[in-house]
Amino acid sequence: MLKKNLLEIDNYKIFCVSIIICIFFFYFERLIGIDQFYHPDSLYYLKKHEMYSNYVAHPEQIKFTGYHYLARILNYNYLYLISLNFIIFGLTNLLVYNLTLKNNLLRLNKFQVLIFSSILFFDPYRLHFTGHILKETILIFLILSVLYFKNFFIKITFLSLSFFIKKNIIFYYLIFYLDNLIKKFLKVTKKITYLYIGILGIFFIFLFFYEFNFFDKKSFSIFNYFFGTKVNFLETLEIWHYRDMTGRDYDKIPNFQNVSFPLAIIYKVIVWPILIFSGFFLFFTNSFLFKILGLMMIYFNIGIYYITKKSYMSYGLIILLILISLYSTTFTSYFRYSYVAIYCSIVFFFSNLPQCQKK
Repeated sequence: MLKKNLLEIDNYKIFCVSIIICIFFFYFERLIGIDQFYHPDSLYYLKKHEMYSNYVAHPEQIKFTGYHYLARILNYNYLYLISLNFIIFGLTNLLVYNLTLKNNLLRLNKFQVLIFSSILFFDPYRLHFTGHILKETILIFLILSVLYFKNFFIKITFLSLSFFIKKNIIFYYLIFYLDNLIKKFLKVTKKITYLYIGILGIFFIFLFFYEFNFFDKKSFSIFNYFFGTKVNFLETLEIWHYRDMTGRDYDKIPNFQNVSFPLAIIYKVIVWPILIFSGFFLFFTNSFLFKILGLMMIYFNIGIYYITKKSYMSYGLIILLILISLYSTTFTSYFRYSYVAIYCSIVFFFSNLPQCQKK
């Protein structure tokens, strides 16, 4: 009966229930003491608009500042931006339902459906984002839209919009495509093909970091373009590693800033991805809410393995978690940036599950 009822649910009901859940969780957070400006970025997006007041005279400044521009369109109104988050959350659940649950429903028992739904639709951290003026809710929707729609031009549209909201989001798409590329690479039988691929890979790496001098730009590189830096790769890593990202008091997870560079970077890219994926960072904090997030990650792993006998970890996700660890200096910021990739990876994993089981 449960499966039949879920299959008969229309998009309107899913959307309405999603909005109701958002409203409930929004007031629940206020009840337990998490105010609307718990994240400093929330106030920043509402108050820093004077920096973007000259868009009309200088339209080129709009590039990659999409969320600021969106806030400006909505007159920096808190209620409008939160309402938009609620709507986007509901639309995202529609995408997730059609990508995952609809195709997997007949393969799952009632308990598995419950676990499945709790991970994909009632995740407290995604609901937390929805109740705050942050980019993550919109970014998840745009990334999953690229996955959902098959039409090339629609994909490009959502890809461009995500790029407009957050320039570095382009690297998050590794979770969709890198695994297939690696699997195809491993299936290559001719040794000469490995040589060609190696040369091509070296060329692209060289091109990514090579500094060009043209027009009025000196020492311009693709790397500098994406990460907003004017120095080389190693210097950038060192600046990132020692800068202050103003972490929370309860963030006791080692960031290795007391270790000399570059050894500290090696420690961090090994330890942090393991801690976030396993959820074991909960043992390094006294914050009850942060421990809840650690338990949530453990629940993800156990629940997904119970349903599928597989892990949702992929090559693309591993590489992305490593890249984000290079950029972050506090584990709380690392968790926030990585969560978008983790959630989208889980959706992608379940969307491909029926095909994998057939094979």
